[in-house]
This record gives sequence, structure tokens and C-alpha cells, in this order.
Amino acid sequence: MPLRMDASGRLQAQVTLDGSGPLLFTVDTAATGAVLSQAVASRLGLRAGVERQVVGGIGHADAQTVTVSRFRSELFDLHDVPLLLLPQAQGDGILGMAPFAHGRIELDLRTPTLVSGPSVPTPEGFAAVDGQLRHGILVVDIHIDGVPVKAVVDTGAPYNIGNPRLQAALGIVPGDPRLTPGGTFNDTFGHTRDVEQATLNRIAIGGVAFARPTVRFADMPVFRALDIDDAPAMILGIGQLAQMGSIAIDFPRAQLQLRP
Repeated sequence: MPLRMDASGRLQAQVTLDGSGPLLFTVDTAATGAVLSQAVASRLGLRAGVERQVVGGIGHADAQTVTVSRFRSELFDLHDVPLLLLPQAQGDGILGMAPFAHGRIELDLRTPTLVSGPSVPTPEGFAAVDGQLRHGILVVDIHIDGVPVKAVVDTGAPYNIGNPRLQAALGIVPGDPRLTPGGTFNDTFGHTRDVEQATLNRIAIGGVAFARPTVRFADMPVFRALDIDDAPAMILGIGQLAQMGSIAIDFPRAQLQLRP
């Protein structure tokens, strides 16, 4: 399936809802279900239904759902699918991993395209990193400047975000000259927060290394939701992952695969 790239480097797929579209949904490996922008739902005349609490980038919020009779792309054709409604979804919506959870997806960052298929042994040319699936989201062990870190593989995040325990483990205290303004973080609920960032020496993911990575620091609810907030943890965003030629996730194997 061909993909597009937005201004932040996130990958977007074309989908249709009940025949309407194409709509651009951000491919998000740290989401399971699908999300729809409230503006798009209003434009399509979709009526909101059940309300549920959702963990967002900065906090929790109640969100309603809509159910569409047909949710379709070049790789899947699903029926009676519930979509969360959020006020500031990336693009028209978010494409979570539920349609691909029984196999392997590969994101070719150079084309860009998304390929979906069955779980297979690691293809030639890819470096494999074993991880864990937590609520359907892949978490892998990495090292940042020698510090062991639990990393959430998140193509929906434009950049890396470390938790306070990672900041402390790296010896970066408030007022440290390595800290610089990291801009304003905005989540899908409209919450905002100013963050600080630091440029570090090295991220090692298995046999793959990234030099001079930049990490922003914030206490994110997703770390608690995935039960990794009691140790150094990080969201590994698409800005970092896009330095590879291709990235793949094999869900049955709980494996991240990277190809230069």
C-alpha cells in the first residue's frame, strides 16, 4: 500500500469509511484501534455513540466512538468497526495495528510503502530485536549512552520522548547545560506542554546504532499504561526510525526488524 508523509515525517495511508474518502490516516504502531477526527466525523454525518476513557499523550480524557459499516484500504476490508473520536487526531485519523496484529508489517521509508503479510523468519538484510507485546504494542530493550531503556516503537510520534527516570539515569538535572527548549508538545486531546530536550551520544538497538539522537523529556501516561514507568523508558519516534531504509514489526514473534 503506498503511503504519504506529512510535514512531521509521519506516514499516512489512504482509507475509506462507508465508501467516503480517500481519507489520510496516520500509521501508528503504538495504537491498536482506529481513531477518527471529530471534524471528519461531522463532515461525514457519523453519529457518536459509546463513551470510553482513553490514554493520550499528556493525560486521560473521555472519548466517544462511532461505528462504521465498512473500513477499507488496499490491505484490509473490515466491517462494523468502532473508531474513537478525538478532537485533534493526526490527519483525518489514526490507523492502529489491529488489522495487522496476526502477521508482519514492513514500512519502507524510502518509497514509502506499507507491506503486510504473515509472520516469517527475519528476512535477509534485516537486523532483528526481540521485544514484548504490551496490550498489543511492541516494547523493545535499547541502550542510550549505556543506560538500559524500555522503548515503545511509535511511528505515530514525530520524535523521541523519554520519561523522568531516563533523564535522571542520564544524569541530566534541571538547569543542565545540555538541556535546551524542546518546543511545545500537543496531543490528540488538545492538551499542550512545553518540554526540554537534550542531544545525546548514542542509541543502540540490537546491532543498530544511531549517533547524536535528540530526546525530549516528559512524563507520559503511556509509560504507566504499559507498566514501564518504574524504570528508564522512551517513546522511539518516527524521526529516529526514519533514519533506516525499512522498519518492520512481526507481531506473533514480538520482534522489531530494521534494515539500513
